[in-house]
Amino acid sequence: MFRPYRLPHGNKKERGSELTGFFSYIHSIVFWFVVFFCSVTIYSVSYLSALFVKNKDEKNRLYQKWARLWGSILADAAMIKVTVSGLENIPADKAVIFTPNHQSYLDIFILLKILSRSFRFVIMRRLFKVPVIGPFITKAGFISLDRKDRKRSILAIHQVIDLLKDNESFVIFPEGKLTKDGTVGEFGRGTSIIIQRSKSPVVPIAINGTFAALPKGSWRIKSGKVTVNIGKPVNFENYYDEVSKLRSLALGSELRKIVVELKG
Repeated sequence: MFRPYRLPHGNKKERGSELTGFFSYIHSIVFWFVVFFCSVTIYSVSYLSALFVKNKDEKNRLYQKWARLWGSILADAAMIKVTVSGLENIPADKAVIFTPNHQSYLDIFILLKILSRSFRFVIMRRLFKVPVIGPFITKAGFISLDRKDRKRSILAIHQVIDLLKDNESFVIFPEGKLTKDGTVGEFGRGTSIIIQRSKSPVVPIAINGTFAALPKGSWRIKSGKVTVNIGKPVNFENYYDEVSKLRSLALGSELRKIVVELKG
């Protein structure tokens, strides 16, 4: 429930600070309204347009295009300045695994906007339960990875590997969940296994600033700057020969170091 925002009486500096907070409050309400309206509208239009497409893969690609438009609109609606570096590091001729750290739900919108090539997400299962958004991302071919359900996780991992071998790129958050304090958490084995089995190049991505803008558990967006640093593709050939727990954890640790260095 939203509590009414009251402007206090005080000195000029205090009033300026409170006015900033007031505008942040109003902007946040408007932003979530835009999320709802945009999600309903784009899902409806994409659903209708997909009715004229018979091929399943073409339908997925169509929904992915609408998803990128959806993400672009919502990234702009957040009114946060985003600086991107390293776009030239993204290969145009092969499937890759993008591995960003995960600071905020805003990460999804920003990545949908800035990554120009076609890709799918592997994201938290809870997002698939959100009305409108869940069916939309399902039709776009996004895949849920439930860390608490081992059987489903294994099936999802095999599905991602098969699609990577079929030249489909993916964005995977190796932490598997949102950060609680802005730091880069430990990387789970799931991403490492996908890298080892698919032998796909990895494009590390470091996102910084979205945690300050919209941390986990908050609905209010704060103004600020976000930087997205995209690293050069990395091949982990040294880990392809043995897919054991020890080797997968070692790969995850090495990849995490790369992302942490990119984050700065």
